[in-house]
Amino acid sequence: MSKRAATVARTRRRIVDATRELHTEQGIAATGWEAIAARAGVVVGTVYRHFPTLDELVPACGEISMRVIALPGPEDVPSLFDGVDAPAERIERLVREAFAIYERGAPELHVIRNEPDAHPSVAQGGKELEASLAALVDAAGIPTEDRAVARAMIDLGTWQALRDQGLGPAEAVDAVARMLTARGGLI
Repeated sequence: MSKRAATVARTRRRIVDATRELHTEQGIAATGWEAIAARAGVVVGTVYRHFPTLDELVPACGEISMRVIALPGPEDVPSLFDGVDAPAERIERLVREAFAIYERGAPELHVIRNEPDAHPSVAQGGKELEASLAALVDAAGIPTEDRAVARAMIDLGTWQALRDQGLGPAEAVDAVARMLTARGGLI
């Protein structure tokens, strides 16, 4: 890579990183070009030169965010349960896998949840999250009549409330897994 190309790539990455930070701090709609430029340490014209429109900048940010979040594809989820046969262990795996997603990408996921109409790529990220969570519930073998409860218990909001109350990652998983296991019909 030439020196010029490397400089361009670094500048582009600084702009994307600055934008992602601002999106998680204040939201997509509230993030202006001037704030992005200031955070990235460039002038506004440089931001426009690299990303002339939001239709180019938002997906560039989303691409990195989705790599950070690392959602398991619905087709890959069943393998996460290979060798896990006991219902209580399957529930624990469900909760652990869902909460691991939030540990990796809660700030980005809050943006996706709060501003799905900001850009089609944001809405797509929300659909991908929901598909992964639905696949996790399916693979765990949760009975149809209990799926809504299981889905609510593994929701981002539940995870956030538990973390806000001071539970560590393992404690949060254990608490929800025990509650779901104790619920009649889930085992």
